[in-house]
Amino acid sequence: MRAANPYFEYYSVLSVLRAVVYTLPSENWNDGDLMSITHSKAINIVFDWLAKFDKEHAARLKNVALQLKAQREVISYKAPASGDSILGEDYDLVELLIVLAEVAQLNSELLEASVTKNAAAADFEVMDKHINQIANFSLEGFSFSDPEDRHRLGYAQRKQPRPYNLALFMTEGQTEDFIGAWDGNEDMDEMFTNGPPSNWQEIFDIP
Repeated sequence: MRAANPYFEYYSVLSVLRAVVYTLPSENWNDGDLMSITHSKAINIVFDWLAKFDKEHAARLKNVALQLKAQREVISYKAPASGDSILGEDYDLVELLIVLAEVAQLNSELLEASVTKNAAAADFEVMDKHINQIANFSLEGFSFSDPEDRHRLGYAQRKQPRPYNLALFMTEGQTEDFIGAWDGNEDMDEMFTNGPPSNWQEIFDIP
């Protein structure tokens, strides 16, 4: 677990960084290319956006993100004989994640308000090709398909094609299914059984 921890910390930050990128008015979908944005570009885009509100705070949080990225690379590529003892601990991971999640939520609320004010419901359509881009993809010549993503996006296509803010777009059932997909089956004595969730809302007020 200690060897994997730098991965957990960095990729949790990267996931929320991407959530901010996806909700920024300055970024284009670009026929799905936005989903493959590089790590460094995501970091730069997000903290340039935060700097519009508070340069000093944005610079401090960006430094934390870069430190976590570097520490993950130390473990991946250097495999130090001293283990994780050479890594720093002088950062507040939860603070960074909360700030990023709240920025993504704020951006999505601004988007929803703009849509409500300036567009008609008939102007919006969740397109099959976009569902396919998200639910079906290939990496290194291997193809992957996610039936749950396809199901959820199909529901949005049928029931709520217009943009909503992140907190409204999620449902209790969706979040339970998503987290439950990573849980083991207690009756089968499977590994990684988490038991009843206790801290789902530590970072963001999910349903």
